[in-house]
Amino acid sequence: MDWRLIVPKEGTLTKEETDAAYEIRLRCGQPLQLFGPRGQRTGSWPLTQESIRLAAQALTGHSLSLYEPQLKEGFVPLPGGHRMGVCGHMGKNGLYVFSSLCVRMAHEIKDAAETIYPLVKGENVLILGPPGSGKTTLLRDLIRRTAQEKQVAVIDSRGEIAACFQGVPQLDIGPGSDVMTGGRKDEMMMTMLRAMSPQVMAADEIGSTEDTSALLEMHRCGVKVMATAHGDSLAQAHVRQSLKPLFDTGVFRFVLLLSCPGHAPRCIDLCEK
Repeated sequence: MDWRLIVPKEGTLTKEETDAAYEIRLRCGQPLQLFGPRGQRTGSWPLTQESIRLAAQALTGHSLSLYEPQLKEGFVPLPGGHRMGVCGHMGKNGLYVFSSLCVRMAHEIKDAAETIYPLVKGENVLILGPPGSGKTTLLRDLIRRTAQEKQVAVIDSRGEIAACFQGVPQLDIGPGSDVMTGGRKDEMMMTMLRAMSPQVMAADEIGSTEDTSALLEMHRCGVKVMATAHGDSLAQAHVRQSLKPLFDTGVFRFVLLLSCPGHAPRCIDLCEK
């Protein structure tokens, strides 16, 4: 993906900066914002609604109209595991009049779980952190390492873990992984349980009561689980109605708490609390 497609005429940002970016935000009437290893960079000229529309068209291969179902959910999965979030006015046909785009870049870092994997190997793990903190990157590497030894069912509803193209993963998730995309997480988990007999179930961004019910069923069936969820702290996660049953029943042994990309997670052993 050439990120210069969405920053045309933006001479203040180098290719190296756009290639290393975690996130690029485009807002009507405001200059582009880029977030990367060196912090935030700001473009030099305000964007128009037309330039935002053209950026969305370029990122979807000039086939934006084909993504109407995804647009209704507020985001479009892009090749390579990247994601374009959209904001604006939704008309009767479901397509937005765009006012903002948020392009989040997937980074396949194969040593992301190198130090933490020996500690959590074979246990139920919840990766907790705010948006953009690297939860999916860490989960992907945990899946890759686990799938060297076990059968892993990957529930990739947003297409960011495996970056499947025509059903085939484009990112390395290990030889023992099977991926399902395009549906509700809870329904896909139950289907994978019946169809693939996994030893481990992995899901990204759990948050609904239906997700929780499915994970509890995995736990009752003896399937190990690895998942991510939004949260700034363990205390905050404990009181979330959708996550509380998972803590109350002792599903997770470890919580990996992330704060920002590139920083090692804090590993919390719930059996020691």
